[in-house]
Amino acid sequence: MYYLTDDGKTTLYRQLYNVLREKIISGEQKAGTKLPSKRAMAAQTGVSVNTVDSAYAQLVSEGYVSVKPKSGYTVCRIDPVQSVRLTKAVLPEKKPEPTCYAVDFDPSRPAVDRFPQSVWQRLSSQVCASADWLLSGPRQGDLALRQAVAAYLASSRDVHTRPENIIIGSGTQSLLTMLALLLENRYTFAFEDPVYHRCAELFARIGHPTLSVAVDKQGVCLDPIGDLSPALLYTTPSHQFPLGICMPMQRRVKLLNWCAAADDRYLIEDDYDSELRYDARPVPSLFSADRNDRVIYLGTFSSTVSPALRVGYMVLPERLRSLYMESPLPLSCNVPVSEQMVLTRFLIEGYFEKHLNRLRTYYRKQRGFLLEELQCFGGMVEPIGEAAGSHLTVKVKNGMKETALLQSAAAEGVRVYPISPYFSGQMPQKYAGKVLLGFGGLSREEIRDGVARLYRAWAKR
Repeated sequence: MYYLTDDGKTTLYRQLYNVLREKIISGEQKAGTKLPSKRAMAAQTGVSVNTVDSAYAQLVSEGYVSVKPKSGYTVCRIDPVQSVRLTKAVLPEKKPEPTCYAVDFDPSRPAVDRFPQSVWQRLSSQVCASADWLLSGPRQGDLALRQAVAAYLASSRDVHTRPENIIIGSGTQSLLTMLALLLENRYTFAFEDPVYHRCAELFARIGHPTLSVAVDKQGVCLDPIGDLSPALLYTTPSHQFPLGICMPMQRRVKLLNWCAAADDRYLIEDDYDSELRYDARPVPSLFSADRNDRVIYLGTFSSTVSPALRVGYMVLPERLRSLYMESPLPLSCNVPVSEQMVLTRFLIEGYFEKHLNRLRTYYRKQRGFLLEELQCFGGMVEPIGEAAGSHLTVKVKNGMKETALLQSAAAEGVRVYPISPYFSGQMPQKYAGKVLLGFGGLSREEIRDGVARLYRAWAKR
């Protein structure tokens, strides 16, 4: 017999479906047996024939029951789902940290209160008023946005390229993933050390050989690379992260000449923080000095608009652009069309330039204020790479190692950031005592309080 349990929420056909499905899965209703006819089932359960018909139809559509004309409904064979016992992953033990800091010198936190949110909201409303944002866009990204980016790069970074050579993606990591998939695994991915570590990880996971290359006072060194070919060399010449080094022209020329010496070498120029330079005009890009179409240019709006926006762009050399367009791989833009359209208006209507100028002025003042406050340490704290960006690398000359610096700061309610995670292996001894201090998202009161707490942690010991 079949009994329905009415919970007051489930429809009658669904109640019958659930009862029959459970009997089939449990084996109570044997494979090969026939279900009662619709009329017989309706009589047994006290529901209408239409209700039985709906329940049977659902069982047939999901493969629990088969039906043949004039033969009725037959239960199908359903193997039981095997249960496996999973071993619990053993995670490395983490040292407890304060759940809340009085001051957090987060280098990735922007000055969110400086963003023209009302402008962005108005532009978003204008975009959503049209149905265009509901349509899928080109695989390279919205053409109007690529045209706007091309115009911006030409005027600000001397990067002259066609919109056809620009790929829009959801940040640097997404664009590098596209590049790693586009190129054959025979290309070695060489990268600065230290570097944003996930760049190297994603190339390695996709199957590319990787090579870490040390950085000196002028940027990435060429000696360890030698005659490596085919190869990609990833570098951040405008503002090396996390050390803040600006690569001089002579080293840039050496990189370009190394790249031109073989037909299958490319430079990946991540122009990180190039817009946020304070003591002089932005340094010309590697791309602008290239004469052989060998530089892959990467940029992002993370530090100038918002990291939450997750929109970046990649300028491909002509050969790679053709390879991208002919690739059968699903290398398409993964940024929502609506966000691309809003950003396009933000650029072409002049709001981005105004915002960037104001942001640059604000960060310059914040950086100056932080440097003034750090003078309380005397010569104990040496700022490094303070000419650009929204963070400082500081060397603390009190004999404390990185872990001790972080722990003593945390004990005073301040969070500072290590540089050791950005090295591919063991951090060299010469970088001991260096930490990151971000100032972009802090008020002056927070900076003053944070430095005072750091003084108690590092100087008064």
